[in-house]
Amino acid sequence: MDNRQAGQKDMIKIRQAVLEDGPEVCALWRMLLQFYRKEAPDELLRRSFRYAVDHSEQILIYLALIEGRAAGTASLHLGHYSTWNDYWYGHIEDLIVAPQFRRRGVARRLLMQIEEAAAQAGLGRVELLVLNDNLPARHLYEQFGFTTDSAVYELPIGGDSKKGKER
Repeated sequence: MDNRQAGQKDMIKIRQAVLEDGPEVCALWRMLLQFYRKEAPDELLRRSFRYAVDHSEQILIYLALIEGRAAGTASLHLGHYSTWNDYWYGHIEDLIVAPQFRRRGVARRLLMQIEEAAAQAGLGRVELLVLNDNLPARHLYEQFGFTTDSAVYELPIGGDSKKGKER
């Protein structure tokens, strides 16, 4: 890390999001949805944020700030149990850094905060999903120590999601 990056690292503040952070976190989530070419109504994002803040025993949302401005966010979902490893593990979601704050160590600092929170919660590991073609993110995760040996498949189940094909 050069001196410029070291100085920027000191400028990045990571804290758990509070209810008043809703507009900033939802704006970052909106950027993530655009990246994935997905859509969600603003009210759904606000409701999801409120749920997470009100249920911090299940979901921790972290907000990265640079000079008081929302630079990025990431969430740690707690409570998955590994039957053959006999431990609980977490899942990282919604890691996004605003374009004007990228390449400053924000994502790495968010991952460090999540790793610390996961260790404090007694989790055995954390997992995350990333698109195959999102090479910058994959490179960061691999540098951080994440490994993969699997593929992820999704099956929509009711609700507002699109139904799977007839079987």
